[in-house]
Amino acid sequence: MKLLTGKRIGQSGGELAAAVLFSFFIHVIMFIAAIFLVFQGTSRVLVPPSYRVKLVDLPPDIANLPPTMTEQAAQPPAPVVKPQAKQKMKAAKAAGKPAPPRPSAVSKSALPELDSKKPETKAAEETAPAQLPAASGKKQESVAVASTTSEFQFPPYLLIVRDKVERNWNPPPGVKGARVKVMFKVLRTGRVGESKLMESSGNFYFDQAAMRAILASSPFPPLPEGFFKEYETFSVDLMEKE
Repeated sequence: MKLLTGKRIGQSGGELAAAVLFSFFIHVIMFIAAIFLVFQGTSRVLVPPSYRVKLVDLPPDIANLPPTMTEQAAQPPAPVVKPQAKQKMKAAKAAGKPAPPRPSAVSKSALPELDSKKPETKAAEETAPAQLPAASGKKQESVAVASTTSEFQFPPYLLIVRDKVERNWNPPPGVKGARVKVMFKVLRTGRVGESKLMESSGNFYFDQAAMRAILASSPFPPLPEGFFKEYETFSVDLMEKE
């Protein structure tokens, strides 16, 4: 290595020994300084704040304070006594007599008018149901659905079919006393397979309205799981709506 003067360092043993010795002293000084800094440094210790508390005695009138909500909830509710009952109890205690017993249920013999009214009410109830059917007449249904086989024993399904046909049943106006009968098949999926007119009403438009009501009601719900045939045939009677 050359200096600016052109001379090379490390040419002789004296210069090399001086450089090594200088480097040794520098490292020793740095090591001593590091140890000094480590021992001189103090670690910060966090001390929580402390407070001085002085205990005093409870005031003498602490017993007169109202109870807290917890104490009120723990105490059982006091029985409610009417003012008249209180007066009677005080009078009984003052006279040395036992308190009067509470009134029990009223016996039938104490109120004879109840027995006199009961037969009249019973007779009126017996006569009322007998007069009810005569006063109100039963409304005639405009749609009646039935199964053509005795194997189909599912009344709820018949009600569903009747309600759906009745919603789509729109007879032509002005037709009085007409009646038509239609027979149709309902497949396993609930769709209407074949429908035909069994009894005509004598009015072409009335018969066509009946056929449209059946086709417009398709599809019905699937046949019940307990019925194992692929289809079932139903007959429906359609009359004029009241």
